[in-house]
Amino acid sequence: MQGSRTREMMVVGTLLAAIGATGCGSEDTHVDDGHVHDSGVVTDSGVVTDSGAVTDSGAVSTEVTLRFAAKVGELPFRCGETFANVGTTGGQWSPTDFRFYVHDVRVVTAAGEVPVALTQDGRWQHESVALLDFEDRTGRCSNGTAATNARVVGTLPAGTVGPITGVRFKLGVPFALNHANQALAPSPLNLSTLWWNWQGGYKFLRIDGQIMNPVRPAAADWFIHVGSTGCNGGASGGVTSCANPNRAEVELTGFDPSRNTVVADLARLLSESDVRVTTAAPGCMSELGDPECPPVLRGLGIGDGATQNFFRME
Repeated sequence: MQGSRTREMMVVGTLLAAIGATGCGSEDTHVDDGHVHDSGVVTDSGVVTDSGAVTDSGAVSTEVTLRFAAKVGELPFRCGETFANVGTTGGQWSPTDFRFYVHDVRVVTAAGEVPVALTQDGRWQHESVALLDFEDRTGRCSNGTAATNARVVGTLPAGTVGPITGVRFKLGVPFALNHANQALAPSPLNLSTLWWNWQGGYKFLRIDGQIMNPVRPAAADWFIHVGSTGCNGGASGGVTSCANPNRAEVELTGFDPSRNTVVADLARLLSESDVRVTTAAPGCMSELGDPECPPVLRGLGIGDGATQNFFRME
């Protein structure tokens, strides 16, 4: 009897060793940016769903992807290119940077506004914030990295009904995250090139370049750095408020994420700007007293009665 039991245990051990060597089951994985992800979410019943996450009640949430693009008029943004007819005096613009943060992303359906829960990917999205990055560190673009990101990915709550007919989001970083310690922040809030200081926080929008004009043939810097100004407090006491939050609310109606793309258009943003000269900082650094800032901020929809024209859809 003892010998029979010993032989049975040896057989079971051999089978378990074989299973461990080949892997348990046939769960499929794929590698993306160095991280291994499951191909789906497995429910208690063993069913794999690729369309979204499974809630405790068993309902499936829907994944949604919002595509973004950077353009100068009808031309796609590229580092190393020179774009003509920028500003009211038709300057030639050579880019060096094009990045911005968005947060509080929502879609609109027939039933109303629906929040998008951003996928926490550890790189481009953290909590409610996503970074859109169009520079690739080629040409004169030397501030950022070679990696780019042109989409926001998240899920809609289970039970969301009806087709999407619009999208809403805010340009910038929410107050609670804007004045934390950048050096200790997770990606994408750990970039020193998108950080001002403890009081101002992050540069919500950074578009840099050099512009040449017929009346000024020498190229000169023209930057657009938009962030909060007039903030009270600092590193020791914490920031309690900002006189000029400068977070722009954006709404695009008739937007269908399966067909449309959110376009950030620099030519439209600078359509009321005379880029021949800069009187204070080179371009607009969010200071209301800078003559170059009012038309830029109006183009972002910042200020009483302002209507944004920077974002459009295709």
